[in-house]
Amino acid sequence: MSNDDTPFDLGPPPPIFIPPPGPVAGAPPPAPVAFAARAIVPETPAPAAPAQAQKMMALSAKAPGSYTVKSGDTLGAIAEKHDTTVSAILKANPQITNPNQISVGQQIKLPGASSGTGGASPQPSQPKPPPKKPPSKKPATDKDDDKDSKTERKLIFPLWKKPTASWKDGPRYFGCPRSGGRKHGGVDLYAPFGSKIRAIADGVIIRPPYFFYDGTNALEVFHPGVGVVRYGEISSSKRVPVRAGQKVKCGEHIAYVGLLDSLGMSMIHFELFGERARGQALTQMSGPYRRHPALKNPTKLVDKLYRLTFK
Repeated sequence: MSNDDTPFDLGPPPPIFIPPPGPVAGAPPPAPVAFAARAIVPETPAPAAPAQAQKMMALSAKAPGSYTVKSGDTLGAIAEKHDTTVSAILKANPQITNPNQISVGQQIKLPGASSGTGGASPQPSQPKPPPKKPPSKKPATDKDDDKDSKTERKLIFPLWKKPTASWKDGPRYFGCPRSGGRKHGGVDLYAPFGSKIRAIADGVIIRPPYFFYDGTNALEVFHPGVGVVRYGEISSSKRVPVRAGQKVKCGEHIAYVGLLDSLGMSMIHFELFGERARGQALTQMSGPYRRHPALKNPTKLVDKLYRLTFK
């Protein structure tokens, strides 16, 4: 470059165009390149179960003795799986009108099912009620007067026939005032002279007949569970041969009704004592009754004997 040369700006080079290579003469055309296509399918979420179906499944999981129908189920298969019959299932599910048409998710009540799977809950066993206790055969006591019987208590009225007057009024009742300030120590059972007298219960003769009052005798018998009974004003002329220590049975003939000489009246004078009076003198000179302190009012006992014998 000379000193006269003036510099100048050439600027950016112009773009160079390179044409695509053309086919080579005589060469086969290039084979096209194939690319594998891949379809992008968007993920579709599984359809949510309807709310009603979810509710039915929840109920079937909780409800005992129920089954939720699955795909491929038939009533025959369900019945076999749960040890029952199609008829029983239809009876328990009146809403099923066609046994050949059941739908998936349908809830079926299982009659008496105790096993099985696939959505069914086992039927809980119901506890058996306790066996009923037989009525108590409580032995009769003195408080069970209305329940007594001749067989249970082995008690009987001392006369074969009803007395001709009440023993609870007139001069016949226990405690009725007597002459000399004493009180009547028994009850009087009016009956015809010579009527038979029987033992009111099993017992033992304590004293055989002995003189008692106004031409009559008395007989003392110990009846276990009852007490000592004095059968007073019995006949002194008509006798039944008995002895001390002799055992007698309930209803056994032991004496006859006596007759009071001064009054011309016939009766049994019936006295009752506690067991501690056994073998003791029953007639004493002290006390309002002039009797042993173990003396008892025999009215309730005589009432009981009457009911057991005549009612």
